[in-house]
Amino acid sequence: MQTTRAADLVEQEATALAALLAPGSLDAQVPGCPGWRLVDLARHTGGVHRWATAALATPPGGDPGDEPPGPDDGAAVRPWFLDGAGALAAALRSTSPAQPCWTFAAPEAPATAAFWARRQVLETALHRWDAETAVAAAGLGAAPDPARWLAADVAAAGVAEVAEVMAPRQVRLGRTPELPAALSLQDDDGRGVLLGGSVRPGGGGGAVVLGPSPVLLLLLWRRTSLDRELAAGRLRLSGDREVAEGVLAAALTP
Repeated sequence: MQTTRAADLVEQEATALAALLAPGSLDAQVPGCPGWRLVDLARHTGGVHRWATAALATPPGGDPGDEPPGPDDGAAVRPWFLDGAGALAAALRSTSPAQPCWTFAAPEAPATAAFWARRQVLETALHRWDAETAVAAAGLGAAPDPARWLAADVAAAGVAEVAEVMAPRQVRLGRTPELPAALSLQDDDGRGVLLGGSVRPGGGGGAVVLGPSPVLLLLLWRRTSLDRELAAGRLRLSGDREVAEGVLAAALTP
């Protein structure tokens, strides 16, 4: 993803999230992040924005420091959050996607600003989903549509990120064992990724989940379940259901 487009998307997603940070909603519980209130979600996302901005200016092998905490005063969180998102967008606009910088990708992967362009769009978008579902669960707004909450190409980039970066990192760090079998995820536009081993011709030895990329992304980040999406008709399954459930039960993301 180009850093200039990423900057626009970060601003768009951050603005949508910030609009939900009203005084009456800050204590709403976040279903996708158990134990967090909406104000905690905003502090976390604002801290990640600042951490990513520091990472863009840190050479590979350097240390971008820790994610800074947000303000204790709930009333100060919204402007603090928007300041951090604006600084990140400005840093992305002024940085070439090929610029070397610190990342948490595998050592053999390119350590460039393109990593943070994709990562921060997806970070902000997923937490905007979390904020919308929190507000909806509190009876303060409408629930987002799982199939339309994010542009299909952006969601597809997120599905690819889980397969290329997040799941391998979870295995590398010992947070989850090697995936037990092969799960192929195919979106409605013909894009696909493979988690685990290879699927034999005819579908043997694995499973395939098909559907809109925004729903696939929510599934991988545990914001929805396979049972729920199959029942709703948003996803379809072919192959071995136990294989699909086994792969999805792994800690594929942090």
